[in-house]
Parts: sequence; structure tokens; C-alpha cells
Amino acid sequence: MAESVKSDSLYAVLRSRILNGGLRPGQSLRLRALAQELGSSATPVREALNRLHAENFVTTEANKGFRVATVTLEELEDLESARSAIETQLLVRSIEKGDRDWEANLVSAHYRLSKCQVPNSFSQSEAIDLWDAAHTEFHFALIAGASSIWLMNFAQQVNAQLQRYRRHIILRIDHLNRAAEEKGDGALGVLSREALGIEAHTALMQAALDRDKIRAEALMVDHVSLAKEAFLKLAKASGIAGIDAAA
Repeated sequence: MAESVKSDSLYAVLRSRILNGGLRPGQSLRLRALAQELGSSATPVREALNRLHAENFVTTEANKGFRVATVTLEELEDLESARSAIETQLLVRSIEKGDRDWEANLVSAHYRLSKCQVPNSFSQSEAIDLWDAAHTEFHFALIAGASSIWLMNFAQQVNAQLQRYRRHIILRIDHLNRAAEEKGDGALGVLSREALGIEAHTALMQAALDRDKIRAEALMVDHVSLAKEAFLKLAKASGIAGIDAAA
């Protein structure tokens, strides 16, 4: 039992580091070094890494051990496409089945998101954490009225993978925007603000509360499409093919 609890704790720590960029895409994960750093033995660290491997946060290679999963433009595009398909279905079902508690929770989540500053590369880690948590909370509040355990599980898995991309790219937004503006291209900055800002989320909330399935579905597709376009352009602008593969 003690080993299991230890493994759970190590899993949570390592997963958080991967999501927040503390462990970079492609970085080698050496058992002994991690065990020493985390004050553990190798066995629970290996168990934690195996769980992360099952969730596609970690990869393994014969005779090379564990490594943080790489991050690519192709996967980013695929994840955003999966997100669009899943969240759009869940949103429509939520509009059909959501009750007053769903409406109240959605309004509350929107309010909390509206009070968070849209993050940029000058934001403190805590500010990015707050925005990311509020953003995730809003999107899940939006689709929480649906009754589909499996689709919600898929939505959570896709969101966790996308969180790595968002954090990695957010830390580069201002640098990329300044570089684009120096080249006479201000569209990149506008695109990132539109993708992250509150306006699109407000429109989604209002369509959901109005029980307007057609408008809500169109807004969700447009919102995810815009986010995909913004993050792909930002990723390409920073020279990403397989984001920051570390030795």
C-alpha cells in the first residue's frame, strides 16, 4: 500500500512537470536521477513513468529508457481537430439536457475566466496557472450538461495533451509577436489575442444559455479552428517542427 501511495504521488509530480514544461519534450528521464531528486527508490518512479507512458506523456525505446513525449505540429493539429469534434458534440448535448445548475455553473466559470488576465510571455507562472485553470474550467462547464462518460473522458485526455502545447507557446507569444510586427505583420498578435481572449468565450456562453444549438455549434467550431490556427502559426514562427527536442 505504501509503495502504491508513493507511486501515485510521484505520478502527480511528474505529470505536473510535463504539463507545465518543467520536463521538456524529448527530455531523457533517467530513473536513478529522478529517484534521487524526488527522494524515492527506482521502483515507484518506474511505476509512475509507466502510467505516464500509458497516457502518452512519456515514450520508451529499447535500451534507451523513458523520454518525455515529443511535441509536433502534426500532433497539435490532430489534437485540435479531435477537440473540435468532441467538444462540439458535448456542447450540443449540454444545450439539450443541461439544467439550471448547469447554467449557473457556466455563468460562474465565465466570470472567473473574465477576471483572469490573458497570459503572455511576461506573465508569472502563477498567472498562467490561474488563466489555464479558469480556461479549462469554463470549457468543461460549457459541456458538463451532456451525459456521456466516454466523450468526457476523451475530452479530458485531449485537453491534458493540449495543455503542454499552450504552456510552451504562451511563453513565446510576445517574443513572436514583436518579431512579426518588426516584419510588418501585426496579424499574429491579433490572432493570439482572439484565440485566448474572453470575447469568444462570452459568445459561446450566450449561445449556450439561449439554447441556440446551431449558433453554439458554429461558434465552437470557429473558436477551436481559430485556436488551432493561432497556435500552429505561433509554433511555426518559433521554428517548431518537433517542439524543443532536448537531449
